[in-house]
Amino acid sequence: MFTSRITLAAALAVAAVAPLPAYAAGLHSLHEIDQNQGLEDCTAEVPNGAPLASGRIVAVDKDASRVTIDFRPLPLLPEGGVRVFAVEDPASLKGLGPGDRVRFEVERDGRGFVVTRLENSN
Repeated sequence: MFTSRITLAAALAVAAVAPLPAYAAGLHSLHEIDQNQGLEDCTAEVPNGAPLASGRIVAVDKDASRVTIDFRPLPLLPEGGVRVFAVEDPASLKGLGPGDRVRFEVERDGRGFVVTRLENSN
């Protein structure tokens, strides 16, 4: 009887750990998929090989050269979410509005982050 308890405990431990390899491989749980519904994959390959992040515009402030983007986690910003970014080239904000899907490149600028490349991907 004691052996079957160890086997049951081992089986429960394996079942509890089983989802970890899928998560580590970059697959998302159903909860995460529902939470991020409507966002594209985090990265897309571009010709020069540098990945661009993707997200959805929440707000655009052309006067201050800032954009608010809802995005999935990035290597530079692993928490993901909604963030206000300074924009290096204010002309890249032309024609963008809330709800637009974008691909963007972001770099650290001192204590903040700046969008160095912004493309409409609607």
